[in-house]
Amino acid sequence: MHRKLLQALGTALAAVVFVPGILWGQFGIPTTGRAPLGGELQNIERQTWHIFGKVTDLEGKPLREAKVRVDVGLGPKFVKELTTDVQGGFSTEYNLEADLNTSVSVNLLVNHDGFHPAHEFVNFGHGDKTWQIDVVMRPESADSDELPVESLIGKLAPKLRASLQQDSSIAPAHKDFERGADEFLDRHDSSKAIPSFNKVVKRYPSCANCLTMLGLAELDAGSWRGASSDIAEAAKLVSAQGSKQDQAESFLIVAEMENWKGEYAKAAGFLMKAKDLDPKNAFVLQELGRTLVLQKNWDAAVEYLQRALDAGAGKEALLLRTQALLEQGDAEAADASMKAYLGGDDIKTFPISVRRLYAQIDARKSLRSYLEVKSVVNEPLPSLVKGAPELHGLEPASGTEDVAAILKQAGENVQAFFNNFQNTMSVEQVREERLNKNGKVKDSLDQKFQYLLVTHPEKWGLGLEEFRTDMHGERAAPTGLSSGLMITSGFASASLLFHPAYQEGATFRYLGKQAVNGHDCFVVAFAQKPEKAQMVERFNMNDASILVLFQGLAWIDAQSYKVVRLRTDLLKPQTKIRLERQTTEITYDPVTFKQLSAAMWLPSEVAVTVEWQGKTYRNLHKYSDFKLFNTNTKEKVKQVDAPPQDPPQN
Repeated sequence: MHRKLLQALGTALAAVVFVPGILWGQFGIPTTGRAPLGGELQNIERQTWHIFGKVTDLEGKPLREAKVRVDVGLGPKFVKELTTDVQGGFSTEYNLEADLNTSVSVNLLVNHDGFHPAHEFVNFGHGDKTWQIDVVMRPESADSDELPVESLIGKLAPKLRASLQQDSSIAPAHKDFERGADEFLDRHDSSKAIPSFNKVVKRYPSCANCLTMLGLAELDAGSWRGASSDIAEAAKLVSAQGSKQDQAESFLIVAEMENWKGEYAKAAGFLMKAKDLDPKNAFVLQELGRTLVLQKNWDAAVEYLQRALDAGAGKEALLLRTQALLEQGDAEAADASMKAYLGGDDIKTFPISVRRLYAQIDARKSLRSYLEVKSVVNEPLPSLVKGAPELHGLEPASGTEDVAAILKQAGENVQAFFNNFQNTMSVEQVREERLNKNGKVKDSLDQKFQYLLVTHPEKWGLGLEEFRTDMHGERAAPTGLSSGLMITSGFASASLLFHPAYQEGATFRYLGKQAVNGHDCFVVAFAQKPEKAQMVERFNMNDASILVLFQGLAWIDAQSYKVVRLRTDLLKPQTKIRLERQTTEITYDPVTFKQLSAAMWLPSEVAVTVEWQGKTYRNLHKYSDFKLFNTNTKEKVKQVDAPPQDPPQN
């Protein structure tokens, strides 16, 4: 009996010992041997997939705070939302069952303010390693003269489709091609088209047209990395075996990609090759003209856009030619070209870009009265010195100095200033005055603000806006209009006249050297050209406004080539509105910040004097206590507002 009892107890103990083994197997804890009751222990192997990459713009600059959506195709629970760091990087991991996930494909959708969405699809295959996913984002630019991606696709993709449908050499892949073409061109879903086109290319890697179609679909989907690679490979194949027309269109696609990167000179080179291969191709000629517009080569742009029109190009070429004619300085020809483009239709029915160009032409025509005006540029020096007390002590030019060399270096400094500008805040003291006939102050108003200069990224780096807050940080603006005083603003951008992009809009003359605060300065006179000026100021009244052009003097430090003083005056009085004078005098001083290695030259004092409708107004602005700050705020400001008109006298 004792023996039976011990045997029974042993059996019971064995059951107690082995039951937990079944539980451990269910929770995946590694064990060896065979479980009781005939059950197999499950050892689930897992593999970690490291998904990482970098987001940049077309120039290779990292984009921080881009929103990255990672989808590995395993359902919503596996979708991850990431944000790029200061270096544009992103990173995450997926710990997946190895048996069920022998390969991983990643779908990335990336968004960032100011950029087109980017989309990249990467298949890491059956290996156990991943690599960096490079995402390149193309900037949005609603007013850009560059060709939209959809226009390039609309022009080339239908022809490629027709050609490939007749290509017997890829007949076995026609089903995949048709599926992709239907998604891409009929359903307008390029993301769904890409896998089908990839199958065709994988099967026929030497099919240049197949690669080109895939590249266009990738461009449309936002896959710049994939498109760049496939279009480049297609171009190599076309250059070796394609017809002249195919080669021309291949160069055209490569050129447009260079245009979107801002590499206009490279784009022009590719388009010249395309033009030589297919001289009567209206689209190639149009795009060459467009690129010359982007380069601001107005004369050549007018010529090639006319060739495009002669070859049968449509209204887009006509609109581009209209713009080139305006920038060339021929407002009358631009007006005639615009009328041909409108074809008698109401301008209000056209897109904003067309309406803006129409308004620019109208404004340029209104400046024709300036054409015969004499300015400080051609005034005799003794007369000029007599009328401008600031020039007393000027050492006249000897005639050997090169004004172009001065403008080049000063222009580079101005360009660097706007490209590298940091957001600044300062204290602004504003004094608004109305003077009586003997020059004494009749009415005045003193105000104090926090003055903010905010930059925002643009292609040329010219995005600089100003706005004001009160000393408590609440949005504010100078008052005084209701008291018969004047409001003035917008001085920080005054030196843009010397920016290389704007110098063509003025005539310059070197007057000589003069000492300013112990530093030798070059003194340069300037006058805006009515036919080419791009920086045209608007004088605002109660219910109307008028465009005005300026002339003036600039003092440029002879060592640093920084603009240290600037004076602007009306190019001519505006008798129609009784605006006799508008003089702005700006003094610039170097401002140092601990965070920056070099000083920023910013306005420290500004004086504006206006003689309008028989009254004289003077505003004084002083800036101090400069600081740097970070903000995403974007505000709009007015330039010059006139005080209200006095009521008529009985």
